[in-house]
Amino acid sequence: MTVARVLALVVGLVYLLLGVLGFTIAEQPGQVGPDGVNMVWIFSVSAVQNVVHIVIGLLGLAAAAKPAGAKIYGLVLFVALTGMTVFGVLASSADTPGDVLNVNAAGNWLHGLTALAGLAMWFLSSRTRVTERA
Repeated sequence: MTVARVLALVVGLVYLLLGVLGFTIAEQPGQVGPDGVNMVWIFSVSAVQNVVHIVIGLLGLAAAAKPAGAKIYGLVLFVALTGMTVFGVLASSADTPGDVLNVNAAGNWLHGLTALAGLAMWFLSSRTRVTERA
């Protein structure tokens, strides 16, 4: 299994978990828009963001099945989550009511680091393999 596929699997599991937890343990699971108390651990959540996280997670699990899938997933992650990071930084600094994702600083860091992981997936997709143990 390539490093890119392992990264796709890990990213997929993390985002799927965050999305599901956002719908199950958040105080207001159906909330849309900015609300600083609707949190899962250190991450602000909203219904829209939970759906986005679940989609990212499911796509990551599917992409981990094939090396080409991990490469495409990495590029899509890089582009999409770079955009989400920029949106999050602008929305959280302006404190506008148009922030349907309800992002906070921790979410911005998560999205930014995931964008970098996507870039790594794209570069590493066909180069290296994780050794499998018997």
